[in-house]
Amino acid sequence: MVYTDLHYFGCLSYYHVFAAHEQIVFDSKTAFSKMSFKNRMVIATAQGPLHLTIPIVGGRDQKTPMNAIQIAYDSPWRTQHYKAIYINYKRAPYFEYYVDSLEQLYSIEYLYLNDFLLATQNWTKVHLKAKWFIDIANEQTSIQQSLKWLDPMKPNNFETSTNQFKYQQVFDSSTGFIQNACILDALFALGGKQVLAMIS
Repeated sequence: MVYTDLHYFGCLSYYHVFAAHEQIVFDSKTAFSKMSFKNRMVIATAQGPLHLTIPIVGGRDQKTPMNAIQIAYDSPWRTQHYKAIYINYKRAPYFEYYVDSLEQLYSIEYLYLNDFLLATQNWTKVHLKAKWFIDIANEQTSIQQSLKWLDPMKPNNFETSTNQFKYQQVFDSSTGFIQNACILDALFALGGKQVLAMIS
């Protein structure tokens, strides 16, 4: 079992840990922390890494529990994120297999950040064809905080991961390989079964 935080389409290092376990339990009440992957992911573009951030009500300088964090919709972030993904990955070998369901995912207006993040985790599990079971910790879940696994990778150091997964990215020729980008990057390049085999 892995007990950890919910991430927005986490990096490969995040899913590498998941692949070695049968159960993933997400902490629903951990405090929100700015400059984390709780509301941010990194995609690869022709200009290099691009950080996509989900805006939250009250701004990022808060310590509100994750299960109380609401998504802000005063800007069209869903359209912007989907457009960025589409533009940068439309030439990826496996993108066409996932684009329709991904567009559907971004069409839903979730009130709470946790609910959207859980939807992205379930979407990823399905398309990786992963066997792990996903659960959310609640009042009845007895897990010691000392057992919690925290991915050491942050938006400002994600490329320093020691897990050197290599594959052909869309913009390799112009940017070089971008290490440890979000799971979507590898999924669109290799397809779910191959990504799962690579990170296992």
